[in-house]
Amino acid sequence: MGLWTAIATPGVDETQIRTVLQERNISWEAAGHITATASLARAIRETKVPGVPIATLVDLIVWPGVPNIGLTVDGFPGPDILGRNGKETYDLQLRSWQMLASGRRLRLGIQFDESLRRFARQEEESRLIRLLVRSKREFARTVQSLISAGVRPQDLSSDDDLGKAAIKAWTWLEGDLPAITAPREDLWMDFHEFKNQSTPRARQLRDRVEQALEQVFGANRGRRVLVHHGFYFFTPPQWALFQLLRAIPDIDQLFIVHDDGSNPAFETWRRFFVDKWDMPRPKGTVSSTETSGIQEGQPAAVALRKALVGESVAVEGLADDLTVLECRSPAELVRQWRLEKVGADGQQPRWYAADSKSVERYMRRLGRESEGSIDLAQLPIGSFLLAIHDCIRPLPTGRAEVALEGEAIVDIASSGYLEADSSGPKSTAYVSALRRALPFFNGCVTGEEWQTRAHHLLRLTIAEIEPLGAKDLSDTDLKRMRKAAENPLRLVPWADLSQDEASGVLNIISSTVKLVERIAARERIVLKDHVQFLKDSLKSGMAALREEERQIIASKVQGFSIGLDEEIDVEGIVDIVAMLLGRTAEFDAFGDVVAAQTTVNDLRGLDALGLRKSSRNLHLTNLTEGTFPTAPRIVGWPFQMEDMTDDRSHVDTVTVEILKARADNASLSDLYLLWLALDGVEEGARVTLSWVSELDGERRSPSSLISLLTRPSTQDSPISQRAGGVTVEHVESANGLSVSSAPPMPANSTVSMKDLADAVAGIDPRAAASGLACARRFALQWLLGESHAFRSEHHQSMLYGNVLGALMRGNGFTRERAEQVADDLWRHLTPGQRQSSLSKRRVKGGGLSADSVWTLTLTGSKAGAGPHDRAYKAAIASSNPDVDAVAPEDAMYLPAGINNYEVCRHCPVRSTCAASEMEETH
Repeated sequence: MGLWTAIATPGVDETQIRTVLQERNISWEAAGHITATASLARAIRETKVPGVPIATLVDLIVWPGVPNIGLTVDGFPGPDILGRNGKETYDLQLRSWQMLASGRRLRLGIQFDESLRRFARQEEESRLIRLLVRSKREFARTVQSLISAGVRPQDLSSDDDLGKAAIKAWTWLEGDLPAITAPREDLWMDFHEFKNQSTPRARQLRDRVEQALEQVFGANRGRRVLVHHGFYFFTPPQWALFQLLRAIPDIDQLFIVHDDGSNPAFETWRRFFVDKWDMPRPKGTVSSTETSGIQEGQPAAVALRKALVGESVAVEGLADDLTVLECRSPAELVRQWRLEKVGADGQQPRWYAADSKSVERYMRRLGRESEGSIDLAQLPIGSFLLAIHDCIRPLPTGRAEVALEGEAIVDIASSGYLEADSSGPKSTAYVSALRRALPFFNGCVTGEEWQTRAHHLLRLTIAEIEPLGAKDLSDTDLKRMRKAAENPLRLVPWADLSQDEASGVLNIISSTVKLVERIAARERIVLKDHVQFLKDSLKSGMAALREEERQIIASKVQGFSIGLDEEIDVEGIVDIVAMLLGRTAEFDAFGDVVAAQTTVNDLRGLDALGLRKSSRNLHLTNLTEGTFPTAPRIVGWPFQMEDMTDDRSHVDTVTVEILKARADNASLSDLYLLWLALDGVEEGARVTLSWVSELDGERRSPSSLISLLTRPSTQDSPISQRAGGVTVEHVESANGLSVSSAPPMPANSTVSMKDLADAVAGIDPRAAASGLACARRFALQWLLGESHAFRSEHHQSMLYGNVLGALMRGNGFTRERAEQVADDLWRHLTPGQRQSSLSKRRVKGGGLSADSVWTLTLTGSKAGAGPHDRAYKAAIASSNPDVDAVAPEDAMYLPAGINNYEVCRHCPVRSTCAASEMEETH
């Protein structure tokens, strides 16, 4: 066997590692550098030598041997690309190959799901097996993780019924889909079989290992030296790869261990480089009695080290290096992200976070911008494909049915990719009309139900609504308001459509149903046919992306596109889209394969700071108790640790111990990363640590590691004086910020009072009367709004009975005809809702009744004197209100709100009014 050693060094920057290697006659440039993470590999490549994350190296070894869907090492960039074309070209080719592998994993994941569903049908839909199918992605991650850890299903022993069912399903899957076992068969091959090359399988694996290493690091000239960086913890499959490489005689392995012999922050290294797992014991460690090193490092790192050994944290020297910040909400966190000053190198700070995906969502949703790569699922084409496939509901029989939802249809129409009638405007032109029409489709599920109701809506628009005052987008404003005020049917949004808009809604629904039915019609689908549809859609939808991003996505699709002649059920097709667009996790057990480009980096990316300090400020956020330090599960759902440690189980002892050590020592790993961050900035740069103290109405405490560095809240107590620490700061209030831009101010009006009075006099009195209730309501509902209809579901139900009465009282309809029209237009209401509306109506066809114009306010009386009463009486009298009621002199863009909850409660446009009173103030 070759060299097998670990070197302990108090620092892991490039200079110190070069020195360690030179002392052993090893050249930095000639060595092969293997890292625990993609971020550290990227940092090594900045020194102009190849660095590869261990997950990618595993892919390069394992995938060429996977039956049927294997992937060769061709296309992976060699060291000559880095030297000749530079890091940018190298990284692009690297990501392209990684995405090819990602596509293969996706493909394997789809096959896993298909096989699991076949097993479920064979088991006659057992309740527990159905649970596994419903949670198939989580189950797949657990199975693949255990396979990579060298575990076989028969190695486990479970007393739990779900665990027994999972073992049975896993056993079936390995027989039906042997490809999933490839990591275990390669990484966990018998050591002596591989070392002695005693079987064809061992020789084939040796060839693949050497081909992978040659592709990454170049041809081997004599002995190959592999230097491992950043393994402050390792996983069972990583340990297995170390042992596999150890069995090749001409390979030397050297582990760089970050340890000075005394720093508590380095304890995680000491927990993993131990004899019992046959790992090399680090050499060259500084004696624990040499304590002078406690003063070495950046001030914040020194302060953490002192706190860990019980020494006081002195504030002196920390003010320019460390800030601890409480953000009271995600919105404050995003505000801080926007406000932070530029770092020493003129660039924005580097952001890292515990549970970085959650913080990234805050940035995208609240910050409305992102420095990272584009999420394909958020692009119009992604929304289109996801929405189309969300409308497919798999059935237990293996077939599928069309099950449409309103918001999915809106997403489809908004995307611009719906193949609607080419003779008219695109579907995007009718999205607003579609949104207004959606309440009419309540209760519709199947494609036939949606299409039938859309035809009814078009018929009603032509036959019943338009004769009473048609909506015509070419009308003048005055004519538009008059026609709307005199037509009581148009008080509900689905009836406030032009004939063209109703036709557009029908066209969108029919086209959507046609497209979804085409996918869902068959029980089995030839995979390549559907993948071609996805490829064509993505090709047109990615035109706005950068060329680099298009290449990366194309590589992932290409990696998926193998063995496509087989058939798959419809549920599998739905899964493909979700996985291809990144909505769900890949079928992968190694994690950090591709260095993602995001606004907020995962904390594991801090390991690169050990190699090269940052000249930019750092901000570590979301450091709350329970999130940081992390607490990973030992084994994934649905298994438990007892299933691996029971006397009847046969899981390798090393696997169990490493899994347990990772869970037990996760907090030490995060402590190490925190120390790297505090010590990983150059002079003049600072580190900010922050947490969100309130989320979803719950208070959250800062991490205990942050508390070590902060001063206790009891400022004058002896404990506070003894502990020391920095004072927690807060995000600056938005009210205290200087104005960065001023809103444009409207020019002074040049309209004379006479012209203004004449304009108000021309408005239909029934519309203008609403200004007596609230001038802002009149502006939003009648002057500026796309519809004057009531938007609240409660008001729409109220209108059923009152409009029925208004048709009889104001429009001369017989009772039978009025009921027929009202029942047709409110066909989505239940009988109970209709009866309630009729019993409470104020506008009746005969007898004691409110005037038909009461439907414009849905409140008010002739005897009252409140705002709605005045509006109701003015509408009855058809008298125009004063100019000030409709256009107040002090109004700028919009009149001010009325500050009256009762008025706001009955307002048709309350949901769009920023001045609305949302609750009673008395």
